Amino acid sequence: MRHIWQSIKSLWRSKWGFKTALLYLALLLLLALVLPLLPLPYAPNYLDLRHPFLSPFTAAAMASGHPLGTDGLGRDLLANVLYGARTAFLISLPVMLGATLIGVALGTMAGYFGNGGLKQPLHRVMCWALGVPALLYYGLYLPLNFSKWDLGYRHAMLSMVLLLGLLILLWLVSTGLKRWFPYWRKAVALPVDKAVMRLTETLTSIPRFVLILVLASFIPPSLPLLVLLLVFTLWPATARLARAEMLRIRQLPYFEAAQSIGNRPARLIWRHALPNLAGPVLIAFTFGLGGLLALESSLSFLNIGVPATLVSWGRTISSIRSNTAAWWLVVFPGGMLSLTVLALYTCSYYLSQVFSSKSSL
Repeated sequence: MRHIWQSIKSLWRSKWGFKTALLYLALLLLLALVLPLLPLPYAPNYLDLRHPFLSPFTAAAMASGHPLGTDGLGRDLLANVLYGARTAFLISLPVMLGATLIGVALGTMAGYFGNGGLKQPLHRVMCWALGVPALLYYGLYLPLNFSKWDLGYRHAMLSMVLLLGLLILLWLVSTGLKRWFPYWRKAVALPVDKAVMRLTETLTSIPRFVLILVLASFIPPSLPLLVLLLVFTLWPATARLARAEMLRIRQLPYFEAAQSIGNRPARLIWRHALPNLAGPVLIAFTFGLGGLLALESSLSFLNIGVPATLVSWGRTISSIRSNTAAWWLVVFPGGMLSLTVLALYTCSYYLSQVFSSKSSL
């Protein structure tokens, strides 16, 4: 990780474009954090019905406290643009972090173990095969839906109790199979690489936007469910990158030397592989944030998968459909979106230049 920090400091000193983009992103993130403390005259969802489609920078706009104008319902554009930046970070950062963690974990396992390197007893495979779906359904899907439907914490707690009971039952069954049936103690090779690659190929064979539209039609509009949906559709790209890098790192002399002295797979991956994966993953993370911001704004523009009260640049831009002469509804939120995506792509470009030049040495 030290070489990454040194590369960023070198870019900061030598590349004014990288410095400008990073300063813009840092200021925007700081603004999103302190936004609730700022004395804005209007909340983003406040309806000032006396001033619909108010033009920006006019005497009426300044007198009414709407310097950037309003939309068709009288919502203040300044508050919506600023809170739209907060929503963009609130969605994009957790989604990219989750997708990166899942993708790196699955990709490194697929690249390191291949199709026969990971062996587990049958009773443990059975336990994991039944436990993971139960964990996702009772521990994640049902509580999120209960909170969305305002059913209170009792139903969520009941779901967690059922999950705990199922996990205990699985553990007891697995222990019994291990103790009384020798067949279930037999170790089998898991085709990790084949399973991960088939799953990524299935998800990437469908255009991402189409897949999100189809899946969003089965879930109620909810921010947590939207985050989970985006994580589910975004992790394959990182997984394929991590797998390719892991296959390359496995052939390096230092890694073969560390493997030959008897290091455990977990230590090999954590101490020797992940530091070399960090650079390409950081580039993919930065680049993916820009695409995710555009995707989130597109979903908000179409009002798909997001609550109607969620403040977003896409929702603000969509207001122009009722009055195409209200140019400010596109210029200000669209300009912020374009600048943010451009800043992220600029950072990704300079980072890729640094790491590609180092890898070629």
